[in-house]
Amino acid sequence: FEIAELIKSRKSTRAFLTTAIEPEKIQSLFEAARWSASSMNEQPWHYLYVTRDQTSLWEKFFNILNDGNKVWVENVPLLIFSVSRKSFKRFNAPNAYALYDLGAANTSIALQAVALGLQVRQMAGYDHDKARQVLNIPDEFDLGVMLAVGYPAPADALPEPVRAKELAARERYVQEAFIKNGIF
Repeated sequence: FEIAELIKSRKSTRAFLTTAIEPEKIQSLFEAARWSASSMNEQPWHYLYVTRDQTSLWEKFFNILNDGNKVWVENVPLLIFSVSRKSFKRFNAPNAYALYDLGAANTSIALQAVALGLQVRQMAGYDHDKARQVLNIPDEFDLGVMLAVGYPAPADALPEPVRAKELAARERYVQEAFIKNGIF
């Protein structure tokens, strides 16, 4: 079935050029998140980011990652850490959909990245306790994923076995595996 080229072109790559991302493109990514849908228009997402040229801050973000991600992230030009506010701002009640909304905003970032000639890989592979401490994240926020963002590079720049993973065919479930016309 046909889908938009923007969606087909999105790939969770591990191979990135070291080329710096222009500041206006970084702001464009966050503008895409700003326009994401959210429960009651609460917009619970918050982002912390660092560019590769901010050496000491970069090290803080980088050192949160697990070793498997560090192997290929070391030259990524932009890292973004995502969090979501646990409670509604309008009234002090838990927002059960805050992480869902954060995921939607992260997807908006990923699709905007493709439109700008970039790619994004979202990573859950990091030390959650260390992230909260090092990035000074208050308890009223749930941790999301870290996003590696950059211009895509050829896979041959990656070390093995990461290169093999990068070159593997993209697999997706067939619709019948997750779609039911009717009740569960």
